[in-house]
Parts: sequence; C-alpha cells; structure tokens
Amino acid sequence: MTDAVLDALLSESREHGGDEPTESLRQASRAFLIRSAADPAILEAAAEALSTLPPAGAGWLAVMLGTAIERGADAQITTPALVKFYGSWLRQLPTPEMPDPANEDEEPRFPDPTPEQAAIIAAMTPVSQSLVSHLARTPEERQRLATDDALIERLDALGAYSHGMTWVREILVRTSGSIIVLHPPSGAGLEVRYENIATCFHLFTLVQAALGTRIPGGRRPDPAIIAAATGRSNDRLHDEAWWHYGDPRSKTADLKFSIWGEALVRSIPVIDGSQIMLLWPPLLQSRSWDSAFFAPHLTALKVAVTVERELSPEQCQAWFEALGIRPGGRRKSWWPW
Repeated sequence: MTDAVLDALLSESREHGGDEPTESLRQASRAFLIRSAADPAILEAAAEALSTLPPAGAGWLAVMLGTAIERGADAQITTPALVKFYGSWLRQLPTPEMPDPANEDEEPRFPDPTPEQAAIIAAMTPVSQSLVSHLARTPEERQRLATDDALIERLDALGAYSHGMTWVREILVRTSGSIIVLHPPSGAGLEVRYENIATCFHLFTLVQAALGTRIPGGRRPDPAIIAAATGRSNDRLHDEAWWHYGDPRSKTADLKFSIWGEALVRSIPVIDGSQIMLLWPPLLQSRSWDSAFFAPHLTALKVAVTVERELSPEQCQAWFEALGIRPGGRRKSWWPW
C-alpha cells in the first residue's frame, strides 16, 4: 500500500539537486511534517526509503526526519534506519592513508573522491546534522555506537572530507558521569558531575571554573573562558592548568602519570568503581591549551560541570588510603557556610 504524502516527498526529493529547494519540494515537505505529527508510521517508512534516493535527495529527506524529531517525534522510530544508512555511506567513502606513527613528519594522504563519492560527501552535512539530532535523543544507541572503536576511527579519519562526520564523532565521544577530585596537599576531596564532555582539556577548564578558589592554587575563573567552554562564545582563547592533573595510580605528582588533556574523558582511570583525578601543585608552569578543544559546540548536548558534594574527612581519608597516598597539611572546608 502506498502513501500519497510520502510518495510526493520522495518524488520531489529525487529531483532535488542540493541547491535551493523548489516550491513543490517545500510543499511536499510541509505536508509530510504535518502528517508525521499525527501518523508516526510515515517516519519509519521515510527513513527506510533513504537508500532509494540520490545523495542530495537523501540529504533533504534526512533534514525532514531531523526536523520531525526536533518537533517532538519519537527518535526511536527513525534512528535504526538512519544509523544503518549512515554506515552504508561511510563504507563507500575513500580510505585515507594514515602516516606511520614512527614518522612524526609524515602527513595523512586523502585520496580524491570519485564523482559518486563527492556527491555523498556533499550531502554528508545535512545527513550528519539529522543523525546528531537523533543520537542526542537516543542515549542508549549513542552509548552503543560509542563502544565501536572502528567507527570512531573511521569518522576521525574522514573528518577532513566533511565537518558533518566530525560532529557525529563528537557526539559519540562525549560522555557524562561523576568524578572524585582529590587534592593531596590539603587532604580535600569532592565529587564533581560532568555532562557531555569529550576531551580532558575541556574538562580541566570546566572543573577549574566550578572550583574557583575553593581549592588551594585555584583562581577566579575568567568569564570569557567559561563562555567559550560552554558554547556561548566562539572566541579563540587559551586556558592554562591551575594544578597538575594526576593519574590516581601514582602516589606522588609525576609527569609520567598525568591525565593528558588530549585524551578522552572516558579514559580517566576508574578505582573502586569511580573515576579519580588528583590535583597536585603544577609541575609544568606553562601547560596550556586552545579553545579549539571545546569545539564543535553541539546545541543538542549542552556541556556542564557542577560540584555535587564536598567529601567528608572520613571519605577523603578512605580514598587516600585506598590510593596509598598520605595527604599533607591540614584540611579545611572551603565552603563559605
């Protein structure tokens, strides 16, 4: 059984060349969105039809699916077909030649795409935008894909062809969770909640903003840095480490046991079921990073770091004992009340 509304949209999408949509395509799209609000089954049928369209038409239809999701449609309906379709496109694109890790001067080589591949690349931006909208609303599917290291590597390698694939990779590597932050010199500790953060440099900036002067060695956060780190500004800025961010598997501050800023937040070590990060006095006075580590900003996934609680003296002592660390100095509460 055919559906006149969907058939009209598919017919118009097949004629779409990727430039400005015709009035007939706009009308078919409006009718589709109105219908989808009352009959979600049309969304599933449309998602299954993506592979029947030329790239530009598939890009337009993907945008319509994303629009429906952002208007309140259930993303669970269309995500499986969209993910499958996206994967089929990834397999058709060129494979960059990555340099030998031993040769630091060698650059990746990106083969020129064929005309067919170029058409897919041109449509990758709208399809990627739609997929990001879907994955932002399907956390279980996002977490499943985030465990696919081959997919993450493929998206990373292909990012030079289309920013869209960078956006998809970014939403997959962003993680949320809680982390125990311990300051051995003062014996202080607290639990911090982070939301939708990919790199440790990004986490460092937002942890510093959340802590301010509460921990020895802290400062008043720069509002411009906070704005850049939370997506409220696109200014190109630099931030610097207030502490040495230490790996909890080292009992002392040691550069070899750093939590590296370029690494993903999900790589921070887990001890007894909790991620742990140590704050030591700086070992590198000039450790800094660019606000490029905060990008790309995804409106579908807001970033944040908040202090959930101060750990009690007993809780701090238990963590230090578990890590084999003897805290120095006298611990004082940094809370103003």
